Amino acid sequence: MEIPYQHIGILLLAFGGPNSLEDVEPFLKNVFSGRPLNPFVVKQVKERYQLIGGKSPLPEITERQARNLQDSLKKRGTVCAVSIGMRYWQPPISEAINTLNAKGLKKILCIILSPFSTGASTEGYNRAVYQTIKGFHQTMEAHFVSPWNMHPRYLDAVADRVKEGLAMFSANIRASVPIVFAAHSLPLEHVNDDPYVNEIKKTIVGVITRLEKHEWYFAFQSQGKEGKWLRPSVEEVIKELAASRKKDVLVVPLSFVSDHLETLYDLDIVLREKVLDLGLNFHRAPSLNDSPQFIEALTEVIVNSPSS
Repeated sequence: MEIPYQHIGILLLAFGGPNSLEDVEPFLKNVFSGRPLNPFVVKQVKERYQLIGGKSPLPEITERQARNLQDSLKKRGTVCAVSIGMRYWQPPISEAINTLNAKGLKKILCIILSPFSTGASTEGYNRAVYQTIKGFHQTMEAHFVSPWNMHPRYLDAVADRVKEGLAMFSANIRASVPIVFAAHSLPLEHVNDDPYVNEIKKTIVGVITRLEKHEWYFAFQSQGKEGKWLRPSVEEVIKELAASRKKDVLVVPLSFVSDHLETLYDLDIVLREKVLDLGLNFHRAPSLNDSPQFIEALTEVIVNSPSS
């Protein structure tokens, strides 16, 4: 029997991020599963957060996404509670589910706030959700939204952000600006038989078809220092552009829907400095964040989900 929307909870799942410099160390302890932290690493990460305002904007952005999504659903006549659960910060996933359960909801629809699937991250979110539900005395269903990286509204939203990025360049050069789509790199050992890279490539093609003809590249950012990671790096691709005498570049943070350390520090500070040193004019396309286009995309994903 179909469960009315009023009895469904929407759970937005995100990585999380510290709300202050004092939160950085406990946040890192969560990320590293309580393993001992190198004091130098903690100091280094704190310095990076200091440079972007002393905290991660991700928790606040996710809260806005939840509020706006709930309002968007309500405008369509779909009244349901929208909550957020952070994998490594507050509110934790278990707390978010307990809140929905306390409202008497029988079913939750879970959306991982990343358009691309990786086995490691998906498994972690699944485990956190189902372990919480397992402890309830009453029955509660949980379903995960299918991958939405090719949803037309999502592709429209990304294309709009790319256009905003191109608009930062002079009108007479926009058509010739190379676009570098940047996705978070992963250790090679974690991506065997993983859909991550193929999903990203398909999304890029879907976005490009919505733009005027542009030269574009696909690269990875935020690689770790140990082991082998997905390549080429954004830095390598941009060095090649500089060597071929390109003058401009637009970087699009494709694998993130919200601003956080990897966009505001890795791209806006570290990468920007390297690009400018190479003599290129650099701009970064805005992240989706809580843009109306992205909220509309999430709304469509939920309304059209088979599990809803």
